[in-house]
Amino acid sequence: MTEQAISITNLNKSFGTLHVLRGVNLDVAPREAFGLLGPNGAGKTTLIHHILGLLKPNQGAVRIFGITDRSKIGTRIGYLPERPHYSSYYTAREYLATLGRLSDLSGKRLHDRIDTVIDLVGLGHAADRRIGTYSKGMMQRVGIAQAVLHEPDLLIVDEPASGLDPGGRHEMILLLRSLKDLGHTIFLCTHQLADVARLCDRVGVLVGGKIEQVATMAELNAHGHSVMVRVADLPMQTALKLQAIGPQVRCDRVSITLFPASDALLSGVLRLLLNDGVAVQSVVPEADALEQFYLH
Repeated sequence: MTEQAISITNLNKSFGTLHVLRGVNLDVAPREAFGLLGPNGAGKTTLIHHILGLLKPNQGAVRIFGITDRSKIGTRIGYLPERPHYSSYYTAREYLATLGRLSDLSGKRLHDRIDTVIDLVGLGHAADRRIGTYSKGMMQRVGIAQAVLHEPDLLIVDEPASGLDPGGRHEMILLLRSLKDLGHTIFLCTHQLADVARLCDRVGVLVGGKIEQVATMAELNAHGHSVMVRVADLPMQTALKLQAIGPQVRCDRVSITLFPASDALLSGVLRLLLNDGVAVQSVVPEADALEQFYLH
């Protein structure tokens, strides 16, 4: 049986009385691109730090390719933090050479590997310029280059497109897709739904320190879209009938949201509203499946 690239079991972490992670369970398969969504303060960065071995849990375990001892697998993990810091006086080539030596690379192997990653991230034209002259997008490319320099199996990226313009964001996701195609497992931590939709095989939502739900992109795409039915005032008795249909129906005093929406479900809801004498003001297709998955 193939070991999971990441296997997290009942992970709990508290800082004093603050509970940050609460019973997190998650598996990420080798060569998979997994997207972790969540609002600020959900615990995403704390979870990443446990995967990297920078924090120890109060309870539970994190295994990387079946191993808990990070000293035995450090070279199998590459990491791009949300806000990487570089010495502005280094050139990209000098910076990568310094990091490579820290990863026990040297000589021709290091030289060749630097050339390979510089070409991979598209920095060949600027590799001998000081990093201090780089744009934000170029700096992010340096970050990817350092993360894959030692040829890790698992690449962890935290908001890789943060601060980039739409063109730079598009190029960054294309770069990550090329790394996935080369066989890297990618764990993407972000709040950008579009980035997840374009890159990931599966997505999970972390809220309040818990993984609320996990789904494949194929499942979400198959579910389709959502529909909002607006009403002037929804009686409590009707709301209870709607909620009894199932979790795909959510309602408040002035609206009913259907996700995933289907013609049969919408027809049933409209029929129920008609029978109860509730006036429908509008029926509006809403957000795509991934957005509804996140918001639910």
